[in-house]
Amino acid sequence: MEAKNTDVAILGAGPGGYVAAIRAKKLGLNVIAIEKENLGGVCLNWGCIPTKTLAHTAEVIESVKKSGEIGINFAGMDIDFKNVMARKDKVVSIQRGGLEYNFKKNEIEIVRGAGKLVSQNKINVKSNDGKDIEINAKNIILATGSHASDVPPFITDNEGILDNIGILSLKELPKSMLVVGGGVIGCEFSSIFSTLGTKVTIVEIMPRILLSEDEEVGELIKKVFAKKGINIYTGVTVKEVKKVGSQYTCILSNGESVTVDKILISVGRKPNTDSIGLKEAGVELDSKGFIRVDKYLRTNIKNIYAIGDVIGGYQLAHVASAEGLAAIDNISGKNKEMKYNVVPLAIFTLPEIGTVGLGKKQAEEKGYKVCMGMFPFKNSGKAFVVQETEGFIKIFTDSATGEILGSTMIGPRASDLIHEVAVAMNGELPVDYIADTIHAHPTLSEAVMETAEDCFGLSTHKV
Repeated sequence: MEAKNTDVAILGAGPGGYVAAIRAKKLGLNVIAIEKENLGGVCLNWGCIPTKTLAHTAEVIESVKKSGEIGINFAGMDIDFKNVMARKDKVVSIQRGGLEYNFKKNEIEIVRGAGKLVSQNKINVKSNDGKDIEINAKNIILATGSHASDVPPFITDNEGILDNIGILSLKELPKSMLVVGGGVIGCEFSSIFSTLGTKVTIVEIMPRILLSEDEEVGELIKKVFAKKGINIYTGVTVKEVKKVGSQYTCILSNGESVTVDKILISVGRKPNTDSIGLKEAGVELDSKGFIRVDKYLRTNIKNIYAIGDVIGGYQLAHVASAEGLAAIDNISGKNKEMKYNVVPLAIFTLPEIGTVGLGKKQAEEKGYKVCMGMFPFKNSGKAFVVQETEGFIKIFTDSATGEILGSTMIGPRASDLIHEVAVAMNGELPVDYIADTIHAHPTLSEAVMETAEDCFGLSTHKV
């Protein structure tokens, strides 16, 4: 058996693992990354990047539909789904190649295969070419990610009943689709495929879609989806599914039935903790099956750390990356505590959604007397220029101190604009710093400034 020695061994090279590997190398540590598939994990290959590439296509389609308003007339629009998916694959390939080059440039060793802990300092790898490799490491980071959850009565086959991998592998645009789950993933794919021309139906067990978001945000998305022809059933489950020919007939708990070409399951994710040797190494799990870590991302074994989806929490690529950086800092002796009070979230529906920190209800439940500033995009000059006036920005503050508690926004470039509030929160700046900062005109960022001004009742353009 071939043996290798290293300062840090990282099991999994997704957005947590690969970022940790690069940081470790830059800090002068020897590092080996173990990955059985492509670098970048789900995010790069089957999640964030391919999905947002399709979301951009949908955004362009919506712009073309409105082009007549600005004097550009098209005789018609033909959507070539094969080319849409080919571009998605090309974007992923280029990004993956860039990551491979980054590893090569930083002289990071990659062992390609399935790794399993055998002790607190040892990982055995069955390489993709059949070799057995023993890796001895002073420190280990577990970053094995997650996979889509199944839900009865569906059995995912990625032919007709799809998870995130299956839907991103489609060769033909389905005429109709049932989306099971009205959370972030379900709403993003519903927005994309409806724009491409698929008749979409959403079934959500909770009282409304995007339940974790601001209620007005959820209501606006529901209104937008209705305009796009998306049917939404809330407080409903699928009791039975029957395959009839090439289609699926789903019997709902309210007695209605829906017949579709494809079904997308988007009801959450489960951690990849099976078959990686947690029991052998003595690594503990929590009551939900995630790896238990402390605030420094250490497991109960002092030299084994865990990051990303396997520890639960936000299950976001950028959070996994931040955890990867923190874990390496702690291996380097810095004792960096991982904090989650300022984590921006972006949802790439049309219009986009951005949130950070606490919502109004959450802040009030924590005992704050909340002041809310709000500014609608219909009062933004730049929003009119770019033909995207639907939506608004809210900022929630402590009325006594002006501390920014959180923000939610829905509208043009909300995924980018939310970071202006996030930076202010991370710097512990009161809301008047945003209000008093001169913003270029005409820009969408002015809407953030006007929202901050509205916290004092001083917004100039709010009508």
